Amino acid sequence: MEGYTPEEINAIYPDLSLEKIYATITYYLQNRQKIDAYLLRLQNWRETRYHEALKHPSPQREKMRKIKQQRQDSIKV
Repeated sequence: MEGYTPEEINAIYPDLSLEKIYATITYYLQNRQKIDAYLLRLQNWRETRYHEALKHPSPQREKMRKIKQQRQDSIKV
């Protein structure tokens, strides 16, 4: 929630106490490089898995794709 104040975050997520919000921000500021590196690794991992899933779809995904195509073909007729 970049750009939001702790109070604004608390207004959006009232279950989070201001104490926890400030603690989280403090932790991030003290460990910025480690956290940013972790988030980058996570993003890269997700992208890799997404592209693998597109290249090698599961049998269920293929079945759903065929059903969708059949429905679209029947609408055109």
